[in-house]
Amino acid sequence: MATKNIAITEDAYELLARHKRPNESFSGVIKEHFRKGKKLTDYAGIWADMPDNEWKAIEKGVKDAREGINKGLAKRISSLKL
Repeated sequence: MATKNIAITEDAYELLARHKRPNESFSGVIKEHFRKGKKLTDYAGIWADMPDNEWKAIEKGVKDAREGINKGLAKRISSLKL
């Protein structure tokens, strides 16, 4: 496969690196981001084989995040001088 070298800024590299998974190439990150034709139905069932303990950990993370956001918002609202 042919390759090309490109120059990108440091901040662009950092953004790209944040999306890169272990054992994934930067080319893979770019192709995944720019792939056309992805539909919501392409992701149907993607977590079907997820173990229950992983699913529970995700649910807990979402719940904890919501609670933190709600507490922060409540604090900000209560500090408003209306």
